[in-house]
Amino acid sequence: MKSEDYAQGDAFQTEKRSIFSTGWLPACAEAQIPKAGDFVSLTVGGWSVIVTRDPAGAITVLRNMCRHQAMPVVGVPAGNCETFRCRFHGWTFDLTGKFLGAPPPVAPREASANHNLIALPMLIEAGIVFFSLDSLATKPALGSAMPAYGGTIVSEIAANWKVVVEQLLEEQTLRPETFSWHSPLLALRRPGSTAIVEQIAPHTFLRTRLFAHFFGDEVDDQKRTDAEAFKARCEVLQASRAAGVMPTDDSALLSAFHKRIETAYAQA
Repeated sequence: MKSEDYAQGDAFQTEKRSIFSTGWLPACAEAQIPKAGDFVSLTVGGWSVIVTRDPAGAITVLRNMCRHQAMPVVGVPAGNCETFRCRFHGWTFDLTGKFLGAPPPVAPREASANHNLIALPMLIEAGIVFFSLDSLATKPALGSAMPAYGGTIVSEIAANWKVVVEQLLEEQTLRPETFSWHSPLLALRRPGSTAIVEQIAPHTFLRTRLFAHFFGDEVDDQKRTDAEAFKARCEVLQASRAAGVMPTDDSALLSAFHKRIETAYAQA
């Protein structure tokens, strides 16, 4: 890999096609959307999605893209609603993505055509909601059920997603017995009777959102302080990568991660 792979968009587009579109990507903790109408929206590797719970209690993952002119339907990270309404031209959809209607000036000419939001393959594994662009991808296996959900810390990190992964993998080499890496975007720690799921959401090639989901333990000030410190370390590491300081494969996890990235680049 080269310095540009951490600081420019070409590599990110390659990763979108060769990595993010071929596996199961974490979207949220199921417990983040406990009630009918609850939703979260996020962008993962260039794919913008909405995760919502409908009145029957079912969870759906939808492309956050109106079928009218491909504009985003949701522009906030979370909330509760009865319908989704595109703010650009007023096309309205129910919580499962079904098209409900539009103002007459912009209503579709072909009423019989499919105007619903695109629903993506999804599954729930150990309390984590995943989605995929490829329903044949190998399904994630996180092991036993999680303890009770205790909350989520969201960090906005000014760094490439690979830097965040590298920092996570580097720090967990000290505690390998409690740590597992679920490529490409999820880390799981199970210290004692608790569990911590760290979900990486590459938003752009220089912005990554990190969700730390806590199970069997509550979010407190110390955890928030630790999250801020981790963010700072990632942003320092990003500056090093942009300056040309490349990673060294000093652990099996890091080596496997870099080999996957290099394979994706070679295939592209």
